[in-house]
Amino acid sequence: MGIGKIAAIILTRDEEVHIERALSSLKGKVDQVHVIDSLSTDQTITKAESAGAITHQHPWVSYTDQVNWALSVLPHDIDWVLRLDADEYLHAEADIKAELLRLTQHDPDLSGVLCLRSMVFMGHQLRFGGMGKKPVLRLFKKAKAKCADRLVDEHMMVEGNIQSSQIELIDHCLKGIGFWIKKHNRYAGLEAEEYHRNLDRQCLPSESAAGSDAVQSQSRKRGLYYSLPSFLRPLAYFTLRYLVLGGFLDGRAGFYYSFLQAYWYRSLVEINIREKRDQSKGKM
Repeated sequence: MGIGKIAAIILTRDEEVHIERALSSLKGKVDQVHVIDSLSTDQTITKAESAGAITHQHPWVSYTDQVNWALSVLPHDIDWVLRLDADEYLHAEADIKAELLRLTQHDPDLSGVLCLRSMVFMGHQLRFGGMGKKPVLRLFKKAKAKCADRLVDEHMMVEGNIQSSQIELIDHCLKGIGFWIKKHNRYAGLEAEEYHRNLDRQCLPSESAAGSDAVQSQSRKRGLYYSLPSFLRPLAYFTLRYLVLGGFLDGRAGFYYSFLQAYWYRSLVEINIREKRDQSKGKM
């Protein structure tokens, strides 16, 4: 029994600096690559098409909407989908077809595959501080999957079994720290909005996600985090990531990443949560 056809989907918006690297890493590993572009103004589409990708234009509404729209426009003969961010690429030794064949032979009801994502920051591949090879659900059956309705920390939900694999993705953004700061500033506002949206639903942050064991584990950790006093959360998270989980072992890159992602960003989320709460009270 074969595994069927595999397509990769990549969401883009002004990703000319990344798109060729991502597409090159997929060559020979999937049957088709579909670039879902949200009205780029640079050379993203030209470079994608030159590299053999099939391109689509769809205005951005949300990450969830973009992923689910991408799934809806894939050809009917596509069985499996690999989701890749534009600033990610497949490890050279990743063999998607061999892994799928191995996994499906042991589990005919397989619908999702956890890949391993590594991160490069300041030119250094992070290995400690909880940032080693992290399982992420990126390969799934098209007919069994959809993107969860979240503003941040979006993830795929699948109907069926999920298994782990050795398929490795590398997350390495080349746009510089200014872009990173701007992106996370936007994420902080979205996370605060998601927090208040869950409160309106009378849903704890830990109850708002569903899917793989990895997603459920992340959701439980989020619930524990939000059970702490707000002024302690960023400091506690930084301490966990940098000291307890050994982020300091990644040297200078480990410190800056732990500080920015675990302390600065989490503090920004807390400020946004408080600001949105005060704005809501002012309207009452």
